[in-house]
Amino acid sequence: MKFFCFEFKRFINNPKNKICLVLLLLLFIGLFILNQTTFQKGFSALSIETNQLNLQQSNQSVDNLKKAVELNPNDNQLIQELERAQEEQKIFLEQSETLKNEDYAAFTNLQYQLDSSRLEQISEKDSEEYKKLKINLKYYESVKGVAGSPSPYINSTDESAFTIGSSMMAWLSSTVIFVLLTVLVSDSISAEIESSQIRFYHLMGAKNPKNLLLKLCVPIVVTFSLTIMIFFCLYIIKGMMNSFGTLEYPYLTIDGDILPIWKVTLYTIVLYLVSLLFIASLGQFLGLVFKKSLVVIGLIVVCLTSFMTLSQEEWFRPFKKFFPFEYLGYGQVVNDKQILPQHAVLIGVCYLLIFSFLFIVISNHLYKNYYYRKG
Repeated sequence: MKFFCFEFKRFINNPKNKICLVLLLLLFIGLFILNQTTFQKGFSALSIETNQLNLQQSNQSVDNLKKAVELNPNDNQLIQELERAQEEQKIFLEQSETLKNEDYAAFTNLQYQLDSSRLEQISEKDSEEYKKLKINLKYYESVKGVAGSPSPYINSTDESAFTIGSSMMAWLSSTVIFVLLTVLVSDSISAEIESSQIRFYHLMGAKNPKNLLLKLCVPIVVTFSLTIMIFFCLYIIKGMMNSFGTLEYPYLTIDGDILPIWKVTLYTIVLYLVSLLFIASLGQFLGLVFKKSLVVIGLIVVCLTSFMTLSQEEWFRPFKKFFPFEYLGYGQVVNDKQILPQHAVLIGVCYLLIFSFLFIVISNHLYKNYYYRKG
């Protein structure tokens, strides 16, 4: 316990770590403020513009069908198409009023009617349009089922639980965040080798392998705890501003699965913790090999950014699932769920833990040898 407290104080008092922790705090707060101001206003304006565009297209469609019916008054198919177009026109007009009044519950009810009507008109049950409408209807029903606050867009609401949970998933999957985390947690060993402080650890019993684990755990515990505290505070602030909402609020994934936001948040936290362990253990291993902090941090950052760049290439997509960097963040897993195997979260956790275990075992061997060589 004394060694843990010693390492904790050293980590906190390190100027580089102080700067990184403050940057992490400011980054999350800045993203929250940006989301509450610019993004929300942008989404509100976009929903109005989208509705106006739909209304214009609907008006044009109704006018064209009226002219067609005048030329062919006995064509029953054209008459039916005109009736459906007029029905959609009426819905778009009503939606326009609900958006002006910010009555999103009425807006989603009208959207549900519209999607239901369009679904009935599609004969091909295997078409992408049919599947998309079916999923949208299921999502609206899920929101109603948990008495959630609706929004003009899917996966959007003012409720604190959903907003913070979905933000956590997105932000904790960002390459920028992981670059900052690399600078924060990956150089604990290499920095001590550079400063020669590692030679004096025999005074504190450094032969014991658990001390290496403690040096690994301190940056992880501090960073993870700070992250959870930040998001908890943002949850409280958002809840006081709007409403805390329900933890059962549905989240629609890219492949059509609907998960409660508490499960999304839990997966995000678990993968974030395991990702921190992976980066920190990789940093320890590289630190004992190269013994230079800049080299260690640089190598990991290059790997992260190179993987992100290659991920944009179509030819690389089938190979992404074999790289541990693919599983750094639940948002990444969700976005690539179509190319990943089933139970991708469990596989990702196991994959990262296996690599972390290997790095820890090898680092322990290198650490002991280094100690005896310098002792």
